[in-house]
Amino acid sequence: MNLEQLYNKYLEILNFEIKYFNHKPTELRHLIGRLGEFYCAIKTNGTLALEVNQHGHDVIAKDGSKISVKTTAQTSGFITLNPRTLDKVDKLMIIIYQNNTFEDIYFGDYQPLIENTRIYDNKYEIDISKIKRINT
Repeated sequence: MNLEQLYNKYLEILNFEIKYFNHKPTELRHLIGRLGEFYCAIKTNGTLALEVNQHGHDVIAKDGSKISVKTTAQTSGFITLNPRTLDKVDKLMIIIYQNNTFEDIYFGDYQPLIENTRIYDNKYEIDISKIKRINT
C-alpha cells in the first residue's frame, strides 16, 4: 500500500468519525495529525520518518530535507513549536483541515515563524492568523 492509498483510508476513517459518531475534527487530533504527515509526504514526494513520533521531524522529503509537520482543524488559536527540536528540522509545514480538505498554509524555514512567536511554557506559540500572513 502506498502513501496515497493510506491517506485515502485514513480520510475515510476521519469522515466516518465525523459523520457517524458526530465528532468534531478538532476532537480527532490523532487522525488529523497523521493525515497531515501523509499529505506532506505526498506533496514533497517524500517518506514518513522511520519512527512514529521521531524526535524533531515527521517527513523526509525527496530532496532529503527533514520536515516537521503541524496539522490542526482550528481556524484560530496557536500552533506550538518545541524549541528543543527545531535544530533537527530543515523545514516546517503547517496544515489546516477545513471542509474535508487539507491545505498547507506555511511551508519553509522555521526562522520567519520564530520571529513572530510568543513564548509560553518554554515553547514557541504562533497565532494561526499570523502564519497565514508570513510570506516565504
